[in-house]
Amino acid sequence: MPIDFFKEGCKTTSGKSIFGLCDDLPPASNPAYIDENNSNIWIAKVHNPTKKPIDFYAIDHCVKLLRADGKQAKSCDGVLKYKDNLIFVELKSRKMKGGVWLTDGATQIKATVFKFKENYDINTFGNVKAYVCNSLKPYANQGHSSKIQMFKDETGLILRVQQKIEV
Repeated sequence: MPIDFFKEGCKTTSGKSIFGLCDDLPPASNPAYIDENNSNIWIAKVHNPTKKPIDFYAIDHCVKLLRADGKQAKSCDGVLKYKDNLIFVELKSRKMKGGVWLTDGATQIKATVFKFKENYDINTFGNVKAYVCNSLKPYANQGHSSKIQMFKDETGLILRVQQKIEV
């Protein structure tokens, strides 16, 4: 049976020009979500200048992605969807040395993208992006370029490492 990545019960929506994506601190047990009011808790900041309605579908803690052994697979926090565009998002609030947070985030998005491709034809979506957003490290540095290239080689998507998501 195909996996439904777009469950209504996992969806939050915003049409504001700027809103945030939030997740509980580890160990999280609730799905990530959109917040429009409390910028102090935002891990990612979504800039939506045309104020189009954007849906955020939580995946982690909301969609069962099982490995071959029946255990829960790693997954990213969620996917933003508007019109036929998708943005896979992993949210981090960590200051680990050596980019461990980025390696973890990229692995989670990769696993999600592969499961998504097993259930959907990703080519039917207009623009597909991937973001690892870290509220404590809002911008990528050049030291991450090899990880970003490896991600592109494996998934076909460019990994953006920044806190600001522009739609």
